[in-house]
Amino acid sequence: MIHSPCHHLTSTRTGPAMTDSSGIEKTDPPDGGLERVRYKIRTEGAGWIFRRLLVEAEAPSTLPGRFLHRLARQLLRLVHFPGRALRGWVDVGAEPSQDTLTAFYDLKVAPVTFDFLWFLVSADALRREMDLASTHVVIVPGPHEGLRREEPIYEKTVDLEARRWRIHNVLIGAAPLLPSCSSLSILGARDEAAFLRNRIGHRVYPRLYEPALPVSPHPSDCLDIARRHSGPIGVLRATVQGLRYVDRWLSVRSKGRRVLTVTLRDYEFGRDRSSNTHAWVEFCRGLDESIYFPVFVPDTEKSLEYPSPQLSGFSHFTETSWNVGLRMALYERAWLNLGVNNGPMGLCWLNDRTRYLTFKMVTPTVPQATRKALVGLGFEPDQSLPFATPLQRWVFEDDTLEVIARHFLSMVKAIEAIESSGYGTPEP
Repeated sequence: MIHSPCHHLTSTRTGPAMTDSSGIEKTDPPDGGLERVRYKIRTEGAGWIFRRLLVEAEAPSTLPGRFLHRLARQLLRLVHFPGRALRGWVDVGAEPSQDTLTAFYDLKVAPVTFDFLWFLVSADALRREMDLASTHVVIVPGPHEGLRREEPIYEKTVDLEARRWRIHNVLIGAAPLLPSCSSLSILGARDEAAFLRNRIGHRVYPRLYEPALPVSPHPSDCLDIARRHSGPIGVLRATVQGLRYVDRWLSVRSKGRRVLTVTLRDYEFGRDRSSNTHAWVEFCRGLDESIYFPVFVPDTEKSLEYPSPQLSGFSHFTETSWNVGLRMALYERAWLNLGVNNGPMGLCWLNDRTRYLTFKMVTPTVPQATRKALVGLGFEPDQSLPFATPLQRWVFEDDTLEVIARHFLSMVKAIEAIESSGYGTPEP
C-alpha cells in the first residue's frame, strides 16, 4: 500500500541572499576563468596570486600542474627505488605486512573533512584490485601546524583549532567504518611518513604516493573503478556497537514506525548550500505520524543550540552530530535518509546498506558546489552515483516542499515495490 506523505503541498523559498556585516548584499564569486582571478585579486589583494601558486605547487588543480606533479612523483619513485628494493632484500622483516595496503591521508594536501570517506573507499577498492587482506590507514601531519594552508575565507570560518578537533572526531572516528581497516596510525612528524613509505614497496595508496610531493586522494579513484564494474564501492559499514546503541534509542521512540532521518546543513561557509529548514519542517508535519517517525540530525556546528523553536515537537538525535559511528548506525537503521548535499551524507552514499535521497546537489552561488566543480570531481551531472543502488538517489533540484514531497513519494513506491518482491535492503 502506498501512503501519501503530506496533507498539503506548497512552495517555499530557500532563503535571502547573503549579506556582509554592513548589510550590503555580497557579489557571488565567478565560477572560474579570468573573471575569478580578477575577483580574487580585488577581494583578497595581489598576494592571492602568490598564495594560489603555492597551492598549485602542492595540490595542482590545472591539467599542466597535475601533469608536472605526477612526473615529479615518478622521478622521485625512480630515485628511491634502489634503496627501497635493497631494504627488502637485506632485511626480511623490513616490510610491515605482505598482505596489507598502506593508505596515506596526507594533511599537507588533504582536507580535514568528510572527504576522508572517499579516501577510505578508494583505498579499499585498490586493496581488492591488489588482492590484499587489509588496510592500514595512516594520517600524516601537514606542514602548517599539522595541517594544510586554507584560503582566508575558509580559515575565518574553520580555523586551525576547529580542524584539529575534526582530526580526532571525524577522521579517527570514520576509520573503523571501513571493515578492512586493520590499523590506524596518527603520525607525529612528516619524516615518519618517509620512513614508513620506504618500507612498504608498491602496496600504497594513493598510487605513486611520495611524502615529499604528496597527492590528495580524488573521488574519481573509486568512480572509475565503479564504472568498470570492478567490485563494490559502497563498503562502509556501521559498527556492531554503534547499531546496538541506535537500536536502544529507536526502540523507545519509533514504536515500529518507519524511521526517516533529516540531516540538516546549517553552516556559515557556503551558506547558500544550507538546508531549507522551513520546507523540511513543513514536509515532516505533513507526514502520517502513525506510519513515519522523522528524526532530525542537526548540523554539528549548531547542534548545541537545539532544540530550536522551529523544530519543536520533533525528535532530534543530537548525539549523532558528535559521533560518526552513531551517525552511520542511524543511517543504516533508517527506513530512508533525507538531506541536502553535505559531508555527512557521504556516510549514506558510501554504504550500500542505506537508502537515501540527497537534494540540492548543485548550488551555483558556491564555487565548491557548482555543476562545473561536480564534473571536475568526476561526477556526472543530473546522475546518481554510478554505484548507487535503486534506493539511493541524488536529486539535482533545490529542497523546496514540492520537490521533497514529489521525490519522497517516488522513493516510497520504489521501496515498497522492492520490499513486496522480497528483494532489496531489509527493512529495519
